[in-house]
Amino acid sequence: MRTLIAAAVAATLGLGAAANPALADYPDKPIKLIVPFRAGGGTDGLARAVQAAVDKHDLLPVPLVVVNADGAAGTVGTRQVLTAEPDGYTILQIHQEMFAVSALGRVEYGPADLQPVIQASESCLFVAVPIDSPFQTLEDLMAYAKANPGKLKQADDIGSSTHFPSAQLMDLGGTEWAIVPTGGTSKRFASMKGGFTDMALMSTPWLTKGKNDLRPLATLAGERMASAPDLATAKEQGYDVEGCLRRRYWAPKGTPADRVAYLAGVLQKALETEEVQDYLARNSEELKVLTGDALQAAIDADYQAYLDVADLVKKTSAKN
Repeated sequence: MRTLIAAAVAATLGLGAAANPALADYPDKPIKLIVPFRAGGGTDGLARAVQAAVDKHDLLPVPLVVVNADGAAGTVGTRQVLTAEPDGYTILQIHQEMFAVSALGRVEYGPADLQPVIQASESCLFVAVPIDSPFQTLEDLMAYAKANPGKLKQADDIGSSTHFPSAQLMDLGGTEWAIVPTGGTSKRFASMKGGFTDMALMSTPWLTKGKNDLRPLATLAGERMASAPDLATAKEQGYDVEGCLRRRYWAPKGTPADRVAYLAGVLQKALETEEVQDYLARNSEELKVLTGDALQAAIDADYQAYLDVADLVKKTSAKN
């Protein structure tokens, strides 16, 4: 049954063995999905939801095996995929953390050294201040930052994927402020609540979790979020900045195009299952599937936005 259904997936995509002889014996062994972060995090959670959906709905004739390869901001696991055989049996799931380490010159590779397969989801950040902050709007905060360069303190993870949209805000505002190295969103929340920092970029779940302690000033989504329709975007308020984690799947460079397309089709079917949709909703992520040319264009735009402010990220990192 598993083999028959997987064959149907390929046929639906026009990728049956008859049309594509290279797929006649593919896949015939387990496919490894490398998660370059610890078990239990957001990247791992989506990977395991997809793995469960693939298994439950018999979307592959072979197992999809999730392998955690944590370390060095995702670079350990990413390198495993970079050096893997380009045969369709090893894939990677990662967000723009890969862009961050590349744009800062911390690694010798970039997104062009991997083959994009599919974009899965998007989860956008919002600009937050403590509930008792004097800043009522994003413009209040930016006006203060412009009048008092360097005095504003932002809780963040220095050099991470959230530091880059912060630098974009600074660049558009013609100012700079201090980045205080607190770490992830829970630590940013604690820092703001304790009065140690003035602002942070927070993930969408904190709109609910921090509703009694935080004041949201703007979402960094491309459009207003369904979960917070009254929260204006930064773009609406005059600052054309997007800050969204986009989870994407990648294969080694040189993976045959028909195998990339096959994997994209299987992963899309898994992402569209009720189980994965429920997982995304519970974690305040949205299904944002992109493949092919549209995916490549989105990657190019995202990476260029990181490159554009890499020097400012380095400069504001050096102050702390």
